[in-house]
Amino acid sequence: MGYGKTGVRALLLALTLAALAGGVPGQAKADAGQLCRGASNLVLAPADMILGPAIALKDEYYGMTEISDPMALKVVGAIPGYFLLLGLQTGGAIFREISAFMEIPLGVVTLFREGEQPPLFRSQQDAWAWYSDDFGPCPVRFATSYNTINEN
Repeated sequence: MGYGKTGVRALLLALTLAALAGGVPGQAKADAGQLCRGASNLVLAPADMILGPAIALKDEYYGMTEISDPMALKVVGAIPGYFLLLGLQTGGAIFREISAFMEIPLGVVTLFREGEQPPLFRSQQDAWAWYSDDFGPCPVRFATSYNTINEN
C-alpha cells in the first residue's frame, strides 16, 4: 500500500509544520521560590532543634513576665511548662524538616512554571525567629520559635 509522491510530500510537510509549531519558543517561566524555601528549611531546621533549649527558655521568660497569670500558677507551671515548650519546639523543627523533604521535589517541578505553591508549613514563616530575612525568593529563618506563632 503506497502513498505516492504527493502523499509522502504532504506527510513530510505536516510533520515539519507540527515540529515548527511545537518548537516555537514561548515566554520564559520560572519560579525558584518553593525550591529555595525547601532547601532553606532542610539546612536550617536542625538549628531550631539544637537551639531549642534556649528558645524554649526565652519563650518561658516571655510567658512569666508578659502574661498576667497568677503567681502561684507561674511557680507551679514553670518546670512542666519549660518541658512542654521544649517539646513544641522540637516538634516544630521536625515538621519543618519534613516539609523540606516534601517541598524540594515539588520545587523542582514548579521551577519550570510561573508561580510557586504556598508553603506546606506556613506557621514557620509567621513565627518569631532570632534571624529572619528574605534573599530574593529564599527565606532565611534561623532559630525559629514555634511557640510564638502569630505573635509578631
